[in-house]
Amino acid sequence: HLATDSVVAFSPQVDLGKDIHHVSRDDMTRNQCESFQNRLVESVREATTSPKDAVRITIHRGIEEMDVCHTNQLLACLNEDTHGENCTVQIVEHPKCTHHQIAVYLKKQGTLLSKLSQ
Repeated sequence: HLATDSVVAFSPQVDLGKDIHHVSRDDMTRNQCESFQNRLVESVREATTSPKDAVRITIHRGIEEMDVCHTNQLLACLNEDTHGENCTVQIVEHPKCTHHQIAVYLKKQGTLLSKLSQ
């Protein structure tokens, strides 16, 4: 379990095997990519469903198609409890960011540091 009560992520890449545009992992086999994805999803699930100390995860993304796919895939893999009424995973979409580098975009907007401290 994470030693924190909140996490901020920027355009997380969930499926390392299918997104060859953003993720070029020639150093990993397909099985390693799938294992990474399974561990990532299980870690997020475990962190967000702990009955007494669920972690709040805020994911910032732009509107680039693959970034949207990655975050939607992560949500689809999680239990409904994590994105239902007692949501601990929040997606913050920045509609004016049309590329993958959401942290760079937020820094240029002068809002990156405030996003990190929320």
